[in-house]
Amino acid sequence: MPHMQMPYRFMASILKRLLNQRQISNVLQRCYVYRPMVLLRLSFILLPLIYFYCYGMFILHSSRCCALTSNIIISLTSAPARFSHELPITIYSLMMQTHLPQEIRLHLSVTHKNFSLSILKASIQRLDSSMDVSRLFEQLVRIRYEQYDYGPSTKFIPILKEFHAIETNDSSSQLIMICDDDVYYHPHTLVTLQHYSNQFNNSIIGFRGWRGRSFSTEKSFKAF
Repeated sequence: MPHMQMPYRFMASILKRLLNQRQISNVLQRCYVYRPMVLLRLSFILLPLIYFYCYGMFILHSSRCCALTSNIIISLTSAPARFSHELPITIYSLMMQTHLPQEIRLHLSVTHKNFSLSILKASIQRLDSSMDVSRLFEQLVRIRYEQYDYGPSTKFIPILKEFHAIETNDSSSQLIMICDDDVYYHPHTLVTLQHYSNQFNNSIIGFRGWRGRSFSTEKSFKAF
């Protein structure tokens, strides 16, 4: 599964550093008297890393032919302050889901046309430069430039308009996952939401929420 790639690449980099023969040799020479203890401690570090690295490689190669996909469209928006920082991490986490979405759609104001897919891809490749991530990006990520800027609501208003005609109240069946641009999503986020969406038809499913309130002229709060 794609989400397994990042932790195992990290482990692999640690493993390569730990397996530097010259460094280990120097440590053993300086700690000759305590060599059995040093080797024991190294074994506790190396064996789990080797195991997880090998297991990760198995998962990685399996995912290339067996990745599970869903019919869910992920929709989000962003602002220039987050284009190069939070947004790439968020998009990367959405690409690492155990069940891949049908599409990851980024809705931006037309005033941000200078921010393109190539710029976003370059930011993500600084996190993970593998061919698998590059392939997933080309397959999943799209940018749509909106003429009207709804602010934070741009992450859901345009896509709701696309699948629901307000004038006729007609809607087409499409599962949509609305995301923020500053969250690293757990690899099982999408599949968990889909699981409960199947259990509760015609419902909006979320992990957390707040009861909104407005302040009236009588200085009392009322729910809306």
